[in-house]
Amino acid sequence: MDHNNLSGNLRGEKTTRVYLVRHGTTEWNQQLRYQGQTDNPLDEAGEKQGACLENYFRDIHVDLGVTSPLQRAVKTLEYSLASQDHEVPVLVEPGVMEIDFGVIDGWTQEEIKAGYPEFYRMYVLNEDRGHAQAPGGESMIQVYDRVTEAVMRIVREHRGENIVIASHGTAIQTFLNYASGIPAEKMDRFLLYNVSVSCAEIDENDNVRLLYYGDKHHVPEELQFSYGAPPAK
Repeated sequence: MDHNNLSGNLRGEKTTRVYLVRHGTTEWNQQLRYQGQTDNPLDEAGEKQGACLENYFRDIHVDLGVTSPLQRAVKTLEYSLASQDHEVPVLVEPGVMEIDFGVIDGWTQEEIKAGYPEFYRMYVLNEDRGHAQAPGGESMIQVYDRVTEAVMRIVREHRGENIVIASHGTAIQTFLNYASGIPAEKMDRFLLYNVSVSCAEIDENDNVRLLYYGDKHHVPEELQFSYGAPPAK
């Protein structure tokens, strides 16, 4: 499998496994526009990517599905659960929604560089992502705290279960930093392709171990898109 950062399992009867799935592509992804909380649907490629998740989770018993309220995540979760042989309860959780990009939601990198060069340097170029503040929107520290609180709250309410969470690129990256022991102010970039899957285990004492991130082995090469690589300076 195409796993990154693979490590050993935690031990314990109440170990919870969390699968974090980035949604499929949208028209804005294809246009290289920064996409926050605008509620865009999956495009044709995103639907094809989503269908690849059926096989990914076919042999994994899922106890709970969680999704951001945004329709691109909701639909991605539906694909993730489609091959389950039992009805899976679904929780819509605003805490795992994408960053609020404020006034730059829908802007291209070039537009951000021209209008907000400091945010471009800190966030887009990844020079100080932990202290980046979207103009008129959320800071990365706020997203880190929001997503981490939501995921850990759900885990505490569903100990010992397998949980699939359909979310978004930046939102998932914040939890991957947390799972890697990286504090909010020192956040780094984790490259995640659309419909890639990351997995963490959390024991009964809330110890978190990142097993792997960005697994995209289930997606045909022609459907592998990330839109997450930093631009040339």
